[in-house]
Amino acid sequence: MRFFVITGVLIAALAAGIFLIVNAINGEPGDPTLQRDTAQMLPPDPTVRLPDAEEETTGARNAADLSADIAPYATENTDPLRFGFQTDIMAGDEIVSSYSSSETITFGPGSAYTELEGIITYRGNNYRDMPGYGTVTVEQGALELIITKNAGSIGRLGGSTATGQPLVVKWPAKLRENMTSLYEQYRAKEGFIEVIYPSLNGDIYFMELMTGDKTRDQIKTRAPVKGTASLDPRGYPILYVGQGIQADGSDKSTKDIYMRAYSMTDNSLLMKFGYETADPFAHRNWQAYDSSPLIDAYSDTLIVPGENGIIYVCKLNTAYDPETGIVSMDMDPVKVKYRYTSPRNESASANGRWGTSSSAVAWRDNLIFTDNAGMLQCINLNTMELVYVNDLGDDSDATMVLEEDPSADTFYLYAGCEYDKLVRPLGESGPAYARKINGLNGEIIWEKEFSVKSDSKADGGIVAAPVLGRAGTNMDGLIVYTVTQEIKDSAATSRLVALDKNSGEQIWEYDMETSGWSPSAPVSIYTQDGKGYIVQCDSAGDVALIDGATGAEVARLNVGDPIEATPAVYGNTIVVGSAKARIFFIRIK
Repeated sequence: MRFFVITGVLIAALAAGIFLIVNAINGEPGDPTLQRDTAQMLPPDPTVRLPDAEEETTGARNAADLSADIAPYATENTDPLRFGFQTDIMAGDEIVSSYSSSETITFGPGSAYTELEGIITYRGNNYRDMPGYGTVTVEQGALELIITKNAGSIGRLGGSTATGQPLVVKWPAKLRENMTSLYEQYRAKEGFIEVIYPSLNGDIYFMELMTGDKTRDQIKTRAPVKGTASLDPRGYPILYVGQGIQADGSDKSTKDIYMRAYSMTDNSLLMKFGYETADPFAHRNWQAYDSSPLIDAYSDTLIVPGENGIIYVCKLNTAYDPETGIVSMDMDPVKVKYRYTSPRNESASANGRWGTSSSAVAWRDNLIFTDNAGMLQCINLNTMELVYVNDLGDDSDATMVLEEDPSADTFYLYAGCEYDKLVRPLGESGPAYARKINGLNGEIIWEKEFSVKSDSKADGGIVAAPVLGRAGTNMDGLIVYTVTQEIKDSAATSRLVALDKNSGEQIWEYDMETSGWSPSAPVSIYTQDGKGYIVQCDSAGDVALIDGATGAEVARLNVGDPIEATPAVYGNTIVVGSAKARIFFIRIK
């Protein structure tokens, strides 16, 4: 009897296995392995993430541990009505009273934003929490300048300014082989890593990380780039570049400023949107695109905050064939636009103050950003409705960092503001703040005040994205800010300040010993065993390597040029552009 029972169970299991195999072959509706008529590269599943080695050894909880049903909401203190907010939505060419996306936009955790190896957007992903890539080996405690490259200028413009972070990517072999614009010796080169660096002169430079050698002809956009570009997180060979200023260098009016996308297969222009003068839907005429854009893989959507006070959500209609490398999209994509205004925005300066210089963070179906009047906003990307608002006091150009906290079933935002005399005319100096915010409702949890100097050249305070110490490392529990032009002992200096992320109390500081404007953001990099370091650049031309747990200086190198841009750190190599049109490759030893 036992024999027949066991035999029956085995037969049933075999039949079930055959049934599943047949269904997989036939491609039942909803099956993710369904064969399609045209070949395409499938994006990573944003709901599934394998833990990295650090999480496996430290037991850190997966970002997916947050409850699936939690969603941002407004409190009495963060109700948009409290701040007199008015919003409008334009779908296509019409202003509509309500909107519902035909395809759901949903971002996964930052660690699942892309499967590409490298730094593909400002601070790495949609949480802006991955400023460096790979691991570092520090043996001598030294920095060595290994390569210096010269970049040209356009009119009075050249070099790199804030945020100005280069991209660094290790292209997959198949994709690299199809890149006809890539010089032949690099198409089959194992371990090839490319640096992509748009510049204020309007050129996009391409260089090999290890040698600094030119890897393809530069793209001449004739459109100065101040911010940071983005690569497509799906692994498609697409580069998105936002223009930050006019080609003639004028920052007083808007003329021919655009967002562009280029094919990395052949360097051709794929997409371009903007206006010859200004977007008539905007409350502000200045329409620059300094924010590093985000791309939602599954809905094929580009999300771009503008300095004109508009959030652009663009359906790209991308087609990509991985067998040939050929990619295409709508040259001028259909856009849904969100605009806003409030008494604070309208009164922030003589002509009002709207728009976003910082790079937005995305959590699930929400975009969260700060603006030039200091207003924090959370909008739902599928309805374009404003969820909550808070006043952060002043111009907030610093990109926020998002951290999930599964133990409290919430997430946090680490923000910073500067002192802008056009927003709060308090004189030559005033307060700037570092803040921790509850990301679900916009409530401020703690704030740290700094007294800073602002002058005719630049505003002091926090203008750069902070660094969040990685869980399981010796920087765990720290949030590190760069404070520029801080008043200390009647003089202005710039400091790197590490705060306890739970209380806001200062743990350590590093004096950069320069009075100039230093908007370069700190970048963290870790050894294999979890020892953290910070790379910090400044206006005096210093590049410093700092112990991330103590603030002690490990090494300092002066490159001779002021640095305003944020470096990219890939393993032991630092790449950063200067304000005097040079690009430096520096080795951590």
